[in-house]
Amino acid sequence: MKNTGFGTRERAVLLGLMTLGGTASNAELKAHVGCTLDGQPRHRLNKSGLVMSEKPGRSYRHTLTDDGWAWCVTELDGSAPDRGGSLGRTLYGVLHLLKGYLDAADLSLAEFVVKAGEGGAAVAPAELPEAIRDAYWRLAREPQDWVLLTRLRAELGDVPREALDEALRRLERLPDVHLAPEADQKRLTDEDRNAAVLVGGVSKHLLAMEAR
Repeated sequence: MKNTGFGTRERAVLLGLMTLGGTASNAELKAHVGCTLDGQPRHRLNKSGLVMSEKPGRSYRHTLTDDGWAWCVTELDGSAPDRGGSLGRTLYGVLHLLKGYLDAADLSLAEFVVKAGEGGAAVAPAELPEAIRDAYWRLAREPQDWVLLTRLRAELGDVPREALDEALRRLERLPDVHLAPEADQKRLTDEDRNAAVLVGGVSKHLLAMEAR
């Protein structure tokens, strides 16, 4: 993937979303990177398939797609914007160092964000499947009880979205773990839709596990 055609603001938003775990509101972006994602930049990033934007209330919430995470990985080895100045060149020097570290440590970018994430003790990637199981059994009333991913994400609030999504997709391959879309779409809130995990192009809102 060639990382071309984006200006300083769009790059800042993409990298800012990455450092925030893959999802953030406009208010969080403003506090974190000094700008929001709206207008033409939002349309460009949405149309490019790098960012999904939803409006659950009065403000937009933006989420990096898989292609958005891939863009960030490529950008670690990219060049500073022409008008980035000395600070921009320094930042991209740091990104190059980060890429070298990830390659040497055999870590994905999402795994690194999990380990380095702010706001509490992060769950290590190897511990995520067990953390998901523990969270499910705290919420489920009985085996095979369907639990909304909205509630599960709230239980695992310090885990970046992309890392949690990947862990859920891996778990679903096991015979005792099931993900499913809500049959009655009218029951879903905007928050429920935003919490869904995309599997094979299908948005799945519910998680069930068999006997512990």
